[in-house]
Amino acid sequence: MKQKPEPKPGTPLDIVFESELNQPGAHYLKATVYDCDDSILITSQTSPALSRHFLNRKVVVTFLARKGSRTVRFGFAGLLYELVHDYAMSSHKEAEALLIKRLHRPEPMDFRMYFRITPPYEGDLSLFQDEKKVGLMDISLGGVKFIYPLNHAFLPGQAVKFKLLIGDEVFDVDGIVRQVRRPDTAASGARMQHVSVEFRHYDKKMEASLGRAIMAIERSLLTKGTM
Repeated sequence: MKQKPEPKPGTPLDIVFESELNQPGAHYLKATVYDCDDSILITSQTSPALSRHFLNRKVVVTFLARKGSRTVRFGFAGLLYELVHDYAMSSHKEAEALLIKRLHRPEPMDFRMYFRITPPYEGDLSLFQDEKKVGLMDISLGGVKFIYPLNHAFLPGQAVKFKLLIGDEVFDVDGIVRQVRRPDTAASGARMQHVSVEFRHYDKKMEASLGRAIMAIERSLLTKGTM
């Protein structure tokens, strides 16, 4: 059984916040591998540079590797774990370095899995917050956007918990509120807010189930000609 490629010192990387993958305005970052083992990837400071403000964000780390006669992009999910200002290089110099906690092994990248899909309201995919079904606007492996009554205050940076129903399966999902858009106070009758949440899940079974559900919805929309 052939081993899958691994990033090595000197490997160029492309890094993107998972919740932004394939989204307009996504931040695609460049970096180079300094060192790597099964749990931690150490890279150069990214370009553009990241501050400690971005720690604990989930990212997708990708790199190019040979697979037979082809060059294939591989990637894996990671967590921005630490920013070190005086990392000791082999040349006895110090440099700024980013530590990324690896969440799984590299796999050939299928970017379609990260498309945001608007699921049908009566479909097999639904999200509950405080036992109340939310109005899903779109969902991906990286996060979700939904509408919710104004009587519940969501704040950027707030930790939230959900129940995600995928067919007959129920998963507990942790998330972080990234953006809240409330209606213009001048808008009459507007009682709903738009909330964007980045998932903080590391459950491979849930990610696999959600990925299959997203792909099934995508195929259905393509068949109906609505995508």
